Order: sequence, then structure tokens, then C-alpha cells
Amino acid sequence: MKRSIVAIGVLLAASLPLAAQEDPGAKNAIPHNIAAETYAKAAFEADTTSILALIESAKTAADAPWACATCHGAAGEGSLTVPRLAGLPAGYLTKQLHDYSNGARRNDNMEYVVSRLDVDQMAALGAYYAGLEAAPNAQPSLGGDMERGRALALQGDWSVNLPSCFSCHGALGWGVEQAFPSLAGQHPAYIHRQLAAWKSGRRQNSPLGLMQSVAEAMSQRDMRAVADYLATLPPPQPRYPDD
Repeated sequence: MKRSIVAIGVLLAASLPLAAQEDPGAKNAIPHNIAAETYAKAAFEADTTSILALIESAKTAADAPWACATCHGAAGEGSLTVPRLAGLPAGYLTKQLHDYSNGARRNDNMEYVVSRLDVDQMAALGAYYAGLEAAPNAQPSLGGDMERGRALALQGDWSVNLPSCFSCHGALGWGVEQAFPSLAGQHPAYIHRQLAAWKSGRRQNSPLGLMQSVAEAMSQRDMRAVADYLATLPPPQPRYPDD
């Protein structure tokens, strides 16, 4: 696969012990601030054909994971509180699977799924969904103030020490490198739920605690506003269309 990786990601991945790269629950697990770039190396080298059965069709074996498409859609488009995966960074997606596995991120359904995946399958799933393109299917649904949401996304609100969404997630909301996922076109109910999880402390797997700080500065009104606004934006296009 003709994909380039930023040099720091390669060096960090190479410098970490193999056990740390493969077992995020180990004592020397990869720190959150370098995990996405580290996992990207494995994702870019993964064989995506090896996990098609996991995505396309439910398994009959009692010990097999559910089909990804059952919840996330055939094209990774997601719905309601189920996130859109199409076009998200491969390293970010792979990191989330590892985080569900090691308890850094909590969701009963996803914890069940990852308990039946090995590290190669996690990497392949990250690579597969990063290369997908899905038509927009999100729309405002939370009654949020759209002007307030736009202001928060573009400018933030420094009166409450709240940076703009796009200062980290890119000018189009399409994400930046591997650690910052796209927000544009994501389902508002999912965005709102994650912000609430960051704020409550239920979710704590943000590099350097960035999202915890952001969510703590947001009111419920602001969460609804920005989640609805982001749903109106076009989702990202494939990152590697020539592959």
C-alpha cells in the first residue's frame, strides 16, 4: 500500500518494545499522546482483506464478534449514537479499539467485540474504515443554537477558556494527522454523548487530557449547539484515493 507515514510515527513505533505495541494493557503500554501515530504504522501495513468477513456478515460461531456493518452501516456511515467511521484516521480508529480492549474507553458492545479481535485485526479494521467514503447522512437533531455552534467550532469562547474545535481538528473539521479525528458530518447524538462522557470523566483516553479540558468548559447548551453544527458540514473524503 503506497501510504506515507510521518517520520515521528515511524520512529516512535520502532522505538517501543513489541509487547507495548501489541498489548496496550501491559505495564509499558503506549501513552495516549503517541498511540495513534504508533498504531498507524501497523494499520498501514495491514491486510484489509483479512477482516472483510468481520465487516460484512454476522458470524454464527458463539465466539465470533458481531459484524461491524450491523451497527456502523455498510459504508461506515453510522447513525444516531453510533459513530461514522468512514474516513477517520487509521491510527485513531486502531487506538480506539485498543482502548476498548484495555479499559481506557468504555462501551459494553465494543468491549465485547474487541475481546474477540487480535492486534492484526484491529489494525486492519482501522485501515479499512480510513479508506471508505460514505455519503452525508447526519443532520441536526438536538435543537442546538446553530450560530453558537458555528462560533464554537470556528472561534471557541475564550471567556470560558474554550478553544475552537477546528484549532485541533482542522479548518474543515476533517481531522489532522492520526490523533485528531474528523468531526464534520458526524452524528450529533454521538458527538453530544462523547462530550458528556469527557465532561463526566467516563471517557479519559484523550492525548494529554485535551478533550477532558474542552468538555469541562462546555455547558450542555454548548454541547448541543456544536454537535448540531458539525452535523451540517460535509464529511471527509478518502485520505488515500490512489490506493
